[in-house]
Amino acid sequence: MNILISMIDIYLFMPELFIIFSFFILLIYGVSISTNKNYGYPVLLRSIGYLTIIVFLFTLFFLIKSSDFSSVYFSNFFFSNQSLKWIKITLLIISIFYIFLIVSNIHLEKLNIFEFFLLFLLTILAIFLIISTFDLISIYISLEILNLTFYVLATIKRTSEFSTEAGLKYFILGVFSTGILLFGISLIYGYTGITNFTDLNIFIQNLIENKNVIEFPIQLLLGLVLISVSFFFKLSAAPFHMWSPDVYEGTITSVIALFTIFTKVIIFYLFINLFNFAFYDLFSIWQKLVIFCAFFSLFLGTFIAFIQTKFKRFLAYSSINHMGFIIMAVSSANCNGFYSLFFYIIIYILINLGIFSSFSSLRSVTSYKVNQQARYINEFIILSKTQPMVAFSMLIIFFSIAGIPPLAGFFAKLIVFLTCLENSFYSLVIFSILISCLAAFYYIRIIKIIYFDNFEIWPIYLPIDRLKANVLSFSVLSLTLFCLNPNLIINIIYIIVIM
Repeated sequence: MNILISMIDIYLFMPELFIIFSFFILLIYGVSISTNKNYGYPVLLRSIGYLTIIVFLFTLFFLIKSSDFSSVYFSNFFFSNQSLKWIKITLLIISIFYIFLIVSNIHLEKLNIFEFFLLFLLTILAIFLIISTFDLISIYISLEILNLTFYVLATIKRTSEFSTEAGLKYFILGVFSTGILLFGISLIYGYTGITNFTDLNIFIQNLIENKNVIEFPIQLLLGLVLISVSFFFKLSAAPFHMWSPDVYEGTITSVIALFTIFTKVIIFYLFINLFNFAFYDLFSIWQKLVIFCAFFSLFLGTFIAFIQTKFKRFLAYSSINHMGFIIMAVSSANCNGFYSLFFYIIIYILINLGIFSSFSSLRSVTSYKVNQQARYINEFIILSKTQPMVAFSMLIIFFSIAGIPPLAGFFAKLIVFLTCLENSFYSLVIFSILISCLAAFYYIRIIKIIYFDNFEIWPIYLPIDRLKANVLSFSVLSLTLFCLNPNLIINIIYIIVIM
C-alpha cells in the first residue's frame, strides 16, 4: 500500500520532477561547455534559452497526460485537480512567450549569464509548488524557493549599481514580508496545532458551531491578518508597495516582466486557495482588509503615476493601480468573483506581454551609444514616425489598459464592476469608475507624446527583432480580436474556474 501511494505521489508530481531533473542537466551542460577551453568558451545564452523552451514543451505534454481527478499527495501537502492542471498549462504557454520576449533582450543587455534561464526554471518550479500547496508549511517553503530566485534575478546585472541597490531593497523588504508570513503561520499553528487547509476549515467550523465562543481568539485573527499583509507585500498593493518603484527602476526590463507577469498570478491564486479552503468562514474579517487595500491601491497608484517621468516607475505605479482592480475581484469571494479575477488576470498578462515587448525593443542610438534602453517617457517622442507599427501597437495596448471600449481591457474592468455590484460594493465601484476616468489621462498622455509632440532631435531606434515582434503581434491581436470573438478567453476562464 505504501509503495502504491508513493507511485501515485510521483505520478502526480511528474511535471515538477521533470523540471528539477532538466534543471540539473542544463546546469551540468552549461558549466561543462561554457568553461571548456577546447570549445573556445562559447556563449550559451541563446542555446540554453531554446533548450528551456523544449523543457517547457515536454512539461506541457506531462501536464496534458496527467490525471483530471481531484486528489492530494505527499501527506496532504499538495493537491491536484483539473482547474489547477489548466492553470499550469496556461502558465507554461505564457512562459514560452516570455522566453521569446527576453532571449534577445538579455543579449542586448550584455549579460553573458546562461544561469538566467536556469533560475527561470526554478521560478516556474516554485510557482507550480505554490499554486499546488495545501498546507501552511508548504506555503512557506515554496515561497522561499521563489524569493531566493527573485533575489538573484533582481541583482543579476552585477556591473550596475542600480541593479545592486534594487536587489538589496527587494531582499530586505522580501525578508521582512517573509518574516511576517512566518509569524502569522506560527500564531495560527500555536493556537490550533494544525497546518493543513482542510483541517483548519473543519476546526474553524467547529469553533463557530460552539455556542460558548462569542468571538474568535486574537491569535487566530492576528495570524490571518499577518498572512494577508505578507501577500499584499508580494503583490506590491498599497500601502505595502514601497519596494516596487525602486526595484522596477533598478532592475533590468526582463526581470521586471517576470515580476509583473508571474508574481501577481500565483499570489492571487494562493490567496484564493488559502481563504477559500481554510479560512472561508472568516470571510467577513479578512474582507475588510482586502477592501481597504483596494481603495488605497486605486487612489495611490493613479495619482502618483501622474508625476512620473521614468517609464519603469510609471509601470510600477500603474501595476499598483491594477492591483486595486484585481483585489476588488478577490473581495467578492464567490464563483463570480473568481471568474472576474482570472478574466482580469489573463487580460492583464496579455497587456503586459505587449508593453514589455514594445518597451524592450525601444533601443535608440544617441550620444554615440548603441542599444541604449529608453528610460524616460519623453523618449517616446515622434515614435509614430520612426517605428509606426510599434507606435500603433502601443496605442492599442494603452487604450486597452485604460479601459477604452471595445478593447479587452474595458470588458475586464466591466466584469469586475458587475461582480462588485452583485455583492453591494456600491461605493467601491463608484470610486473605481472615477479613478479609471482619471487614470485614462496618463495613458492618453503617452499616446500624445508618441503621435503629436514636437521634437528637436530626431531619435534613431533600432528595428524590433522577430521574436519580440511575434510576441507583440500576439498581444495586440488578442486585445483587438477579443471584441469580435470573446468566447475563446471566456471558455478558457470557464474551464479554469468551473471545471
